[in-house]
Amino acid sequence: MTYYRSIEGYVDDLAWRLRVGTRGRRRIVSEVAAHLADLAAEEEAAGYTPQAAARRAAARFGAPEELAAEFNRDSALHSARAAAWALVACVVAAVGAAGLANRGGAPAVPWPDQAVYYGVPVLLGQVAGMCAGTAFLLTVIAPRLLGRAPRTLGTTVRAQAAAVLALAPIAVVAAGNVAHSAWMVGAASALVALAVPVAVVFSVRALLRVDTVAGGDSTLDVIADCCEALASRWMWSTRVFEQVSRVWTAAAVRMPRLMSWLEMRRHPWRSAVTISVAAGIALKAPDLLKGDVDYPAAVIEAAAAFAGYCLFSGLLGLRGLDGRREVQAGFEAGVGRETGVGFEAGAGAEG
Repeated sequence: MTYYRSIEGYVDDLAWRLRVGTRGRRRIVSEVAAHLADLAAEEEAAGYTPQAAARRAAARFGAPEELAAEFNRDSALHSARAAAWALVACVVAAVGAAGLANRGGAPAVPWPDQAVYYGVPVLLGQVAGMCAGTAFLLTVIAPRLLGRAPRTLGTTVRAQAAAVLALAPIAVVAAGNVAHSAWMVGAASALVALAVPVAVVFSVRALLRVDTVAGGDSTLDVIADCCEALASRWMWSTRVFEQVSRVWTAAAVRMPRLMSWLEMRRHPWRSAVTISVAAGIALKAPDLLKGDVDYPAAVIEAAAAFAGYCLFSGLLGLRGLDGRREVQAGFEAGVGRETGVGFEAGAGAEG
C-alpha cells in the first residue's frame, strides 16, 4: 500500500480514481477528507507528528483504489437502475402510442405508407422491450428478490445500449407523426420523442460508469434464483415449486429426448425454436378463441422471436453452455471416480 504524507495526497489519489460524476466526486471527497481529518486528530492526540498521523490515518482508512472501486460499483449500479426505469417507461410509451395510432387510423404522412409507420414501432418496440426488460430484471427486480445485486452489470449496460438503438428510430417516427395526428396520438408521440433522448442520456451515463462490460452471472442463473426466491416467500408457492421441480425431474428421467428440447443450457437453439413457436401461438391466442386465426401473422411473430434470440441471446447473457461438453465432463468425472484414473489415462492404457 502507498504511504501518504498528507491527507490531501490521499484525497487527490481517491478523487482521481472515482468515476461517479462531478457532484458525487465532490461529496465523496468532502466526506472522506472529514473522516481522515478526525482520524489524524486522534493520532496527533496520541503523540504522533502531523506527517506520521496522516500516514497512520490513511492506513486505517484503507487503500484508495479499493474504496474508489466500491464507490464506482455503487454509482454504476445506481446509474444502470435509473436507465432501466427510463427505458421501460419509453417502451411503455412507445407501445401505447403505436396502439393509439393503430386504433385511430394514423395518417401515413410523412411516411411512405402505413406499413412503414406501424412496422417500425411494432418490430423495434419488441426488440427494445426485450432488452429493456432484461435490464430491468437484472437491476430492479433481482436485487429486491435476492437481497443482493447480481454480478450482471456488464450484461445490463449491453442490453440498455441495444434498447437505445432500437428506440432511436421509434423516436424519429413519433416526432414525424406529432403534427399529423389527433391530439391524443400526437401527445403520446411527443412524449415518446422527448423521452427517448432522456433515456439515451441515462444509458450512456451508465455505460461510461462501468469499467468493463465482460463477465458476470448468466441471466439464466439470475432468473432461476429469482424464481426460487419468489417461490420460497409463501408456503403454497414453495409447495408448488417443489411439485413442479419433482414433475420436471421425473419427466426428464422418463422422457430425456423430449424434455431436452426445453433445456436451454443443453440445447439452446432447439429450445429457442420451441419457445418461439410457443410465443407465436400465445400472441395469437385471442384470435384462436375467436376462430379467426391470422396464420401468417403468427408465423411472423414466431420468426421474430427466434430472430431476436439469435441476435440478442449472447448480448443478454441468455445462451447456456454446450450440453455435450457438460455431459462429456460429467461422464469423465464419473469414470474417474469409479476406476480411480482419469478418462484420458484409462483410454491411453487401453490403447
